[in-house]
Amino acid sequence: MLLLCVAILMGCQKGDDAKPAENTLTNFMSAENTIVPGVRTSGPWELGVVFSSSVAGKLTQVGSKMPEPGTYRVIVWDFDSKQVLRQKSIEQTAPDKLTLDALESLALTANKKYVISINSQSGGTNKKYGYAYKTGGSEFMPFTKGSILVYNACYRGTATALFPDATTNVKAELYGFPEFTFIPD
Repeated sequence: MLLLCVAILMGCQKGDDAKPAENTLTNFMSAENTIVPGVRTSGPWELGVVFSSSVAGKLTQVGSKMPEPGTYRVIVWDFDSKQVLRQKSIEQTAPDKLTLDALESLALTANKKYVISINSQSGGTNKKYGYAYKTGGSEFMPFTKGSILVYNACYRGTATALFPDATTNVKAELYGFPEFTFIPD
């Protein structure tokens, strides 16, 4: 009986065709030696990143990597309708440490635009936020990392959950930083 259970479980495991999870923004920032990080103090800001996936898949986690510990609101938006698709409060306990948390899986449609944003306020207090730019100040977006195409950054001055479209199409600076885990189908 034990051998039968083991055989059934082995048959249910995914083989080598399992797709790896992708953390696009973190992977890009760590791989690009011409990208310079910085910190700003102002706000509150809803700091967004516009992206799409080249294949269908799902978001399984969202997270934050802010310069100060705090509880940060991360939202995934539909780019076209500006509707909230998922929202999660991320408790980041250490400065500049990526903190990811599971969320209800969100299916992404290939080549459809989405926005992930993080608010720079925690507990009603404006917090420092990170930004990144390319040495020399030139544009570095759009860029592709794995299955994800990042188009640009965007933002809005607000503490409430509003779509970050007051300033759009920023291609020389990345803000926040929100992060997500994407798993291709």
